[in-house]
Amino acid sequence: MLEVEFKENKQLVEELCRNQYHREILRFFARHPYARFDKQVLLGGLGLSDTHRVEMSLEALSGQKLLETRGGRGTPLYWLTRREPVHGAIKSVLTPEVHQPGDNRDRMAMMQLIMPLSPCSVMVPASK
Repeated sequence: MLEVEFKENKQLVEELCRNQYHREILRFFARHPYARFDKQVLLGGLGLSDTHRVEMSLEALSGQKLLETRGGRGTPLYWLTRREPVHGAIKSVLTPEVHQPGDNRDRMAMMQLIMPLSPCSVMVPASK
């Protein structure tokens, strides 16, 4: 059972880290960790061209409990989860800073967020 769960989590992590839309949405929310946005504001703020892919990413990230959502006067609002340690980890890892080429902290942070209880989880290296 644990092996199957580990494989499923690994696939999910790989998908999240490869998907440009997931990464950009999480980075946007890391820069605005306490704000709530509707889809139209997100589309304008993200600068991503494919509306359908943004919607799919919002659904996927909400499903993984990295984003929260609630209908606001008929228009759903999205915000970064307040759950710790997820909230703090997303803010600290995905906020804009200078990254070295080949830096994989985003990937490692995603793995830690998705698999926090796994004995095989990867620790995020400390910032220099």
